[in-house]
Amino acid sequence: MTVDDLRNDLTARLGEQVEQVFSRDGAPVDDITELYQPSPAGFGGQLRLKRSGRRLAWELWLEDGDSWNFHAADLAE
Repeated sequence: MTVDDLRNDLTARLGEQVEQVFSRDGAPVDDITELYQPSPAGFGGQLRLKRSGRRLAWELWLEDGDSWNFHAADLAE
C-alpha cells in the first residue's frame, strides 16, 4: 500500500476527499511506514480534508487479527 492508496481508503471511510496525510507530529509523509505503529498494530497520523480544510487525527488498527477499526477526530486548534 502506498500513501496515495491510504489517502483513497481514508477518503472512502470519511466520505470527504483527503487532501494530504501527515505523521502523528504533523510532518508530511512520503512513505506508509512513517504511519505504522507496532502496538496496537496499525497506522495513524493526521490528515487534511480538501473541501473543508479541516485537520483530523486518525487511527486505523487491526483487531483480532482480521478486522480493521477506524477512528478520526477533529484536531484542537
